[in-house]
Amino acid sequence: MQKDIGSVMGLYPTPATVVGVKDGDKVNFLVIAHVGVVDHGHLLVSIDKAHTLTDAMIKNVNELSVSLINKDMLVRADYCGIAKGATTDKSTVFQHHFEELKNAPIIDEAPVSMACRVIDQIEVGNFTNYILKPEHTYVQEECLNERGKIDYEKANPVLFEFQSAKYLSVGKVIGRCWVEGKNYEQ
Repeated sequence: MQKDIGSVMGLYPTPATVVGVKDGDKVNFLVIAHVGVVDHGHLLVSIDKAHTLTDAMIKNVNELSVSLINKDMLVRADYCGIAKGATTDKSTVFQHHFEELKNAPIIDEAPVSMACRVIDQIEVGNFTNYILKPEHTYVQEECLNERGKIDYEKANPVLFEFQSAKYLSVGKVIGRCWVEGKNYEQ
């Protein structure tokens, strides 16, 4: 039997990511787990306006990177969510470089990093929701499968669960999309 627990967001866990942005000479990183797929070519990151520096930097340059993190990056990523960019220099937390998008720092060790352009922004409550177009996606070679696609079991991204405030790891593959349902019988 199900129990009504009220108006609770129940779509967790979500991928934990690190958003990177450069404005002028300043590089800043912020952990963001309110992320989602908008369509097959666009994603959304939702940034609390309390992160005033990151929000202002993104609005100014309209570029940013979004990187999946793994367990080895977790302590530093979580730190980037605790330390305020307005008072803390987080530019050296991750080794990074720049490619075509000069305001989107690519984290060298991230299993997957996307250099993105902002194509729209929507204010909802205390959050700025950025709709992004990934212009370039960089993947560690060991995280690719034999067809050159991202293998998320190898990338092993960290997940964020809001209700219990915990980080989780990705589990093993349990089935194949658009195959398992063929076994359904009415």
